[in-house]
Amino acid sequence: MNNEVRKLAFKQYLHYFRIWFVLTGISVAVLLIAVVPKLMPKNSAIQRGNATSTEKERVFDYADILTDEEEQKLREYIAECEQKSRTDIIVVTIDQPMGISDSEWNRNMMNYADDFYDNHQFGWNQAYGDGALILDNWYEDENGSQKGTWLSTAGKMEEYIGAYEEDVVLDAMYDYIDYAPYRAYYAAVTKLADYGEKGDGHHYSISEMMSVVACGGGVIPLIIALIYALSNLKNAPAKDTTVPSTYVVNGRAVVKNRQDQFLRKNVVTRHIDTSSSGGSSRSSGHSGGGSHGHHTSSGGHSHGGGGRRR
Repeated sequence: MNNEVRKLAFKQYLHYFRIWFVLTGISVAVLLIAVVPKLMPKNSAIQRGNATSTEKERVFDYADILTDEEEQKLREYIAECEQKSRTDIIVVTIDQPMGISDSEWNRNMMNYADDFYDNHQFGWNQAYGDGALILDNWYEDENGSQKGTWLSTAGKMEEYIGAYEEDVVLDAMYDYIDYAPYRAYYAAVTKLADYGEKGDGHHYSISEMMSVVACGGGVIPLIIALIYALSNLKNAPAKDTTVPSTYVVNGRAVVKNRQDQFLRKNVVTRHIDTSSSGGSSRSSGHSGGGSHGHHTSSGGHSHGGGGRRR
């Protein structure tokens, strides 16, 4: 008899909480779909799709700024970053005049960087494809300094990196460039790899992963609670708040007179700014340079990019 009672109680328990069990299962499934794929290890040896370019060098230190050891360490680090971002990343240093005026300097640096990329047919997925090239000039003479950096982008990096991202890369680089060039290039490569990887949707950072979990742990239970509350409100018996005797006093119908009265009226006017009202612009604090956006190189290939003097 006790077993039959327990079985009956268990069936009633399952029946009563069936909605909770279904919604909890859905929540777990959503979390698994969102989180588990991001935790899976990546293929550590993904092959480049570009079979046209035979150039394997990534560090062209023509200005002789880095030591041999630093060049090798930078090559190895770039190789790691290329794998995770699926993006070619190239560092080129030069020591040659590019123009006294800002406009001349910008044009020559841009053309040099774009042509260098095109001539070597860089690109992770295909020739002239996904990649970014850092051109760093160390030239100065009696007429002044022509030092500065230009960033040439192509393929997906042309789409992912705009004026703001260019500033982020160059700011990271310029924090160290005057006294630790290797560290400066390392920082710039890191930023480029981050943009390539994040823009391509290959992984979540730790903070982003926590956001996904928080969403699953906070928003989904809230949705479940709302569904449960609504279902219970729908099934709950309605109570009569108005009965035939509600408006009857001493056998006579009584209807209270209702009217709305404005006790006070305050009118406040405010000016609402729109996008055309103007605003502050971000300044890098360096002379010359700037983003040149999308353009076509002398070889007829699409590039983005920008730079600045220092």
